[in-house]
Amino acid sequence: MMRYLTPALTIALTMAIATPLSAHEVGMRATIEVQAAGGATEVYTETTLPANARVTSILIQAYYSTGELMSDGSISIYAPGSPDVPWRTGVLNREGRYLFTPDLSRRGRWTVRVESPGHSNFINIVI
Repeated sequence: MMRYLTPALTIALTMAIATPLSAHEVGMRATIEVQAAGGATEVYTETTLPANARVTSILIQAYYSTGELMSDGSISIYAPGSPDVPWRTGVLNREGRYLFTPDLSRRGRWTVRVESPGHSNFINIVI
Protein backbone atom coordinates (compact mmCIF):
# COMPACT_ATOMS: atom_id res chain seq x y z
CA MET A 1 0.00 0.00 0.00
CA MET A 2 1.38 3.35 -1.00
CA ARG A 3 0.99 6.40 1.24
CA TYR A 4 1.20 9.97 0.04
CA LEU A 5 2.27 13.09 1.88
CA THR A 6 -0.27 15.83 2.38
CA PRO A 7 0.43 19.07 0.44
CA ALA A 8 1.21 20.96 3.67
CA LEU A 9 3.71 18.31 4.79
CA THR A 10 5.30 18.24 1.33
CA ILE A 11 5.81 22.02 1.41
CA ALA A 12 7.25 21.91 4.93
CA LEU A 13 9.71 19.15 4.01
CA THR A 14 10.74 20.97 0.83
CA MET A 15 11.38 24.20 2.75
CA ALA A 16 13.39 22.38 5.42
CA ILE A 17 15.61 20.77 2.80
CA ALA A 18 15.99 23.84 0.56
CA THR A 19 16.55 26.47 3.27
CA PRO A 20 20.14 26.60 4.55
CA LEU A 21 20.66 26.68 8.30
CA SER A 22 22.53 29.95 8.02
CA ALA A 23 22.22 32.25 5.04
CA HIS A 24 24.73 34.98 5.88
CA GLU A 25 28.12 35.28 4.20
CA VAL A 26 31.62 35.89 5.51
CA GLY A 27 33.48 39.09 4.66
CA MET A 28 37.21 39.61 5.05
CA ARG A 29 39.66 42.46 4.91
CA ALA A 30 43.43 42.73 5.18
CA THR A 31 45.31 45.63 6.70
CA ILE A 32 48.93 45.42 5.52
CA GLU A 33 51.71 47.39 7.19
CA VAL A 34 54.75 48.19 5.08
CA GLN A 35 58.07 49.75 6.02
CA ALA A 36 58.62 52.69 3.66
CA ALA A 37 62.01 53.83 2.34
CA GLY A 38 62.44 56.47 5.07
CA GLY A 39 61.60 53.96 7.81
CA ALA A 40 58.03 55.16 8.33
CA THR A 41 55.15 52.69 8.40
CA GLU A 42 52.49 52.85 5.70
CA VAL A 43 49.22 50.93 5.57
CA TYR A 44 47.67 49.28 2.52
CA THR A 45 44.93 46.80 1.65
CA GLU A 46 45.22 43.67 -0.46
CA THR A 47 44.12 45.71 -3.50
CA THR A 48 46.42 48.72 -3.00
CA LEU A 49 49.65 46.99 -1.92
CA PRO A 50 52.56 48.08 -4.16
CA ALA A 51 54.76 45.45 -5.81
CA ASN A 52 57.82 44.33 -3.83
CA ALA A 53 56.67 46.12 -0.67
CA ARG A 54 58.56 45.39 2.54
CA VAL A 55 55.61 43.96 4.48
CA THR A 56 56.04 44.00 8.26
CA SER A 57 52.62 42.58 9.22
CA ILE A 58 49.25 41.56 7.88
CA LEU A 59 46.12 41.85 9.99
CA ILE A 60 43.17 39.77 8.80
CA GLN A 61 39.67 40.49 10.06
CA ALA A 62 36.67 38.27 9.30
CA TYR A 63 33.03 39.07 9.93
CA TYR A 64 29.57 37.84 8.96
CA SER A 65 27.21 39.79 6.72
CA THR A 66 25.12 40.39 9.85
CA GLY A 67 27.96 42.53 11.22
CA GLU A 68 28.89 39.94 13.85
CA LEU A 69 32.63 39.25 14.13
CA MET A 70 33.87 35.75 13.30
CA SER A 71 35.18 35.03 16.80
CA ASP A 72 37.24 31.86 17.26
CA GLY A 73 37.07 30.87 13.59
CA SER A 74 39.97 28.91 12.17
CA ILE A 75 42.47 30.46 9.77
CA SER A 76 44.82 28.80 7.30
CA ILE A 77 47.53 30.71 5.45
CA TYR A 78 49.00 29.31 2.24
CA ALA A 79 52.35 30.55 0.90
CA PRO A 80 53.08 30.95 -2.82
CA GLY A 81 53.76 27.61 -4.50
CA SER A 82 52.09 25.58 -1.72
CA PRO A 83 48.33 25.71 -2.37
CA ASP A 84 47.59 22.42 -0.58
CA VAL A 85 49.72 22.67 2.57
CA PRO A 86 49.13 25.53 5.02
CA TRP A 87 52.17 27.63 5.84
CA ARG A 88 50.51 28.51 9.15
CA THR A 89 47.20 27.78 10.88
CA GLY A 90 45.57 29.47 13.84
CA VAL A 91 42.40 30.78 15.45
CA LEU A 92 40.82 34.21 15.05
CA ASN A 93 40.56 36.18 18.31
CA ARG A 94 37.34 37.51 19.87
CA GLU A 95 37.37 40.43 17.41
CA GLY A 96 37.67 38.05 14.42
CA ARG A 97 41.31 39.10 13.90
CA TYR A 98 44.59 37.34 13.23
CA LEU A 99 48.01 39.01 12.83
CA PHE A 100 50.98 37.47 11.02
CA THR A 101 54.20 38.38 9.26
CA PRO A 102 54.71 36.59 5.92
CA ASP A 103 58.04 35.13 4.83
CA LEU A 104 59.25 37.83 2.40
CA SER A 105 61.57 35.36 0.68
CA ARG A 106 58.40 33.76 -0.73
CA ARG A 107 57.05 36.40 -3.11
CA GLY A 108 53.81 35.79 -4.96
CA ARG A 109 50.18 35.06 -4.10
CA TRP A 110 49.43 34.27 -0.45
CA THR A 111 45.99 32.81 0.20
CA VAL A 112 44.29 33.27 3.57
CA ARG A 113 41.22 31.13 4.33
CA VAL A 114 38.89 31.50 7.33
CA GLU A 115 36.29 28.98 8.47
CA SER A 116 33.66 28.47 11.13
CA PRO A 117 30.93 25.82 11.14
CA GLY A 118 28.97 26.27 7.91
CA HIS A 119 30.91 29.36 6.76
CA SER A 120 34.17 30.07 4.93
CA ASN A 121 35.87 32.61 2.73
CA PHE A 122 39.33 33.38 1.39
CA ILE A 123 41.39 36.33 0.32
CA ASN A 124 44.47 36.50 -1.93
CA ILE A 125 47.32 38.88 -1.16
CA VAL A 126 50.11 39.33 -3.71
CA ILE A 127 53.40 40.14 -2.01
